[in-house]
Amino acid sequence: MSVLVYGAGGIGLYLAARLARAGEPVTVKARPATVRAAASGAVELRHEGGAEVVPGIEFVDDLAGRRFDVAVVATKSWQVETAAAEIAPALAPGGRVLTTQNGVDAPARVAAHVPSDAVYGGTVVVIVQRVAPLAVRLVGSEARLVLGSLRHPEPDPAALRLVGTLQGAGVDARWTEDIRTALWRKLALIASYGGVGALADAPVGRTRSLRPTRDLVERAMREVLAVGNRSGARLGEDDLAEILGVYEHGFAPETTASLQRDLREGRPSELADQSGAVVRHAAALGIPVPVHELIWATQLPRELAAREGRADLGPGPVVEP
Repeated sequence: MSVLVYGAGGIGLYLAARLARAGEPVTVKARPATVRAAASGAVELRHEGGAEVVPGIEFVDDLAGRRFDVAVVATKSWQVETAAAEIAPALAPGGRVLTTQNGVDAPARVAAHVPSDAVYGGTVVVIVQRVAPLAVRLVGSEARLVLGSLRHPEPDPAALRLVGTLQGAGVDARWTEDIRTALWRKLALIASYGGVGALADAPVGRTRSLRPTRDLVERAMREVLAVGNRSGARLGEDDLAEILGVYEHGFAPETTASLQRDLREGRPSELADQSGAVVRHAAALGIPVPVHELIWATQLPRELAAREGRADLGPGPVVEP
């Protein structure tokens, strides 16, 4: 099965290394500087057990004339539209596209360019850090990846093959009949603890140790669940209890979300696809979401400042979701 991994960040390099190590032919679409680095080196996956050097992964900066059975979109959320447009002509007949982004809108953005039946939404839980142009560090367990179709609850043969391939590569992959719920559930966790963390400029250990900020995170989670349920998800008190449990007990005290790290360090973030998306969907449904409105409004100036003059970023945040 020929696999395209579009994006050479932490998730992209990790998945490319795992799939290539399992014997799959893998091509990574990357920036020219990364392609040049790959001409004289191999991908290195570092973890607690040491380091694995994974040769044989092809790096390209142009997909013209190429065809792939599966394309994994491993970009930031604001880059999905551009990626999908470039992937579409490179997808083989019967090919499939897997999204891995935070947020709930990536599958629909891809489906604007390829048949919706060919799109699988995915949620990925893994801590990986790109530490060099071709090196990534895995912190903790291998990735857990849940994928599914917004159109068809049952997996088709292509889905079963992809799940099997990922499992054979060492990824804890499984199919879900309700990917919409999985996407909203993950958003409820990351947008809430990350958004409040950005507001407080504090790590998880601090926000959960103080009752006011801990309660603010829970209120933010409840807002996302309400919007998700009105959008077709099926989320209840058990889901809230589980994601609260992850926030309260599943993170090291020093943990910060990528959203708050990016905002603090003046880098473009996924604000528009986290709290911004909650606000946008809530407005369309007439649901009040005051915590996420606060996160969006207070962090938007930092987001726009980080993007100023950056023509390479593609579509930026909508100022009024």
